Amino acid sequence: MSSKWKLITAVMMLCLIGGGVAVYKVSSLGVPFWPGEQVYDWQVEARVTFFATGRRVKARLALPRANVTDRRGRESGSLGYHYNIETERGGQTAVWAAENRDGKQSLYYWVRFPGAGTSAADRVAAESAEPSSVGLGGAVGDAFVVIVDELRRVTTDPDALFVAVFQRINQESGSQEFTLVKRYYEEEFGDDAMLRMGIDMLESSGVRARKAYGVSLDEELGAQDPIPLIEYCDGAYWRVRDPRDPGAILDGAKLFVWHRGGGPLLDVTGGENSRVVFTVARERIPLHELTDLQGSPFLISTILGLPLSERAVFRYLVLIPLGAFVVVLMRNIIGVATLGTFMPVLLALALLEMPVAQGLVMFSILTAVGLWFRFMLSRLNLLVVPRVAACVVIVTLLMMMMTVVSYHLGLQDGVRITLFPMIILAWTIERMSIIWEEEGNWSALTQVGGSLVVAVLAYWFMGIPVVRYWSFYFPELLLVLLAGILMIGRYTGYRLSELIRFRNFTES
Repeated sequence: MSSKWKLITAVMMLCLIGGGVAVYKVSSLGVPFWPGEQVYDWQVEARVTFFATGRRVKARLALPRANVTDRRGRESGSLGYHYNIETERGGQTAVWAAENRDGKQSLYYWVRFPGAGTSAADRVAAESAEPSSVGLGGAVGDAFVVIVDELRRVTTDPDALFVAVFQRINQESGSQEFTLVKRYYEEEFGDDAMLRMGIDMLESSGVRARKAYGVSLDEELGAQDPIPLIEYCDGAYWRVRDPRDPGAILDGAKLFVWHRGGGPLLDVTGGENSRVVFTVARERIPLHELTDLQGSPFLISTILGLPLSERAVFRYLVLIPLGAFVVVLMRNIIGVATLGTFMPVLLALALLEMPVAQGLVMFSILTAVGLWFRFMLSRLNLLVVPRVAACVVIVTLLMMMMTVVSYHLGLQDGVRITLFPMIILAWTIERMSIIWEEEGNWSALTQVGGSLVVAVLAYWFMGIPVVRYWSFYFPELLLVLLAGILMIGRYTGYRLSELIRFRNFTES
């Protein structure tokens, strides 16, 4: 069989496999092919990690309250553990247990709920109980009493007291009494000092208070630690607020309250260094269809069969083939010269996280300054590997300097310069300097300019919502994209730029 027919066979097989899996998902599993056909839901996954010490392990994770509107929860991916849910006093706790576990362990639990009505500001009826007393002795106790008396003379309303307490705690300076008490809590409670101090002041003022935990509904954050919140009683109901911004009412569209009612969020016996982190995603397909998809064979479910924290890595990884396709199209069909294949793709990924104009300006500054230093290095007659390593060091220092300068100038977008691929930048500077010396400055500028044009086009293509939806929920379509790349790879005709370049031959 000739290479031509081998190529045709490979292209047909890739299209049949990729398209066939996509058709099966749409027709049999009901996965919407267009992103506008489904209701958006939030999915929040808790990932518990700890190091087991070889003994019996038992992990307990507090779950969101059962009255969250349309909340659906499920344990996910915790192999080798017995799992159950305990219900006590209206609260639920996920419990994992196993014997003789050793090494690093990971446990997963996720909840899913509609995009609206996440109950961040819901009020829960308060049971009757008296606030606990705070016993501090000596000068610290006297100063604490003075502060509480001052607060109560201003107001006894629970909402106003909460705002007054945490506004004062968040201030950089205060009275001598406040400074003394604050220093005591910092020494006793460390990172938890401000929350503990605020809770004790509310309790001493007659307002019952306890700790709660929330999760920011922001996909871009990736794995995030739980946000400490304060739950206080307004006389009839428990309310939740953020002590970092005491005057604001929690927005259910931005924050989800995972744990209420006091008590520990996570408790692990038989393990060390336990931690829980949360990953948030906005699901584009209905829950029952997602369940069918996750339960299908791994060739069908692909990345959707993974836990949410592992799946989040692929949000950008699946976009790299799309950028590579744009580079192949622009180089082999259009004829745009670029500095390598991967530089425009990785630059386009960096631009997805910042405004395009600022990103291009920063890239141009880095390249220009780095090129100047590279010409200085060429006078030292270094070998290739040490020279490139020196470029990496120089690029790193330049990125640090630009980040610091941007921060002090109040340019928040400049702080994101660390998203630029450092090694690719160093190789770009190295290759550009070689082209500058061997082919001239015009050729070097043309290729770097072409790379920027291709990077912007790749950024635009990877940013199309429907393309991102297909690449994540139908990754098998990347096989069809691969077939297209193979076909372009056999194209040996004139590029479009060459038709313009050699137009005089056509006229003659």
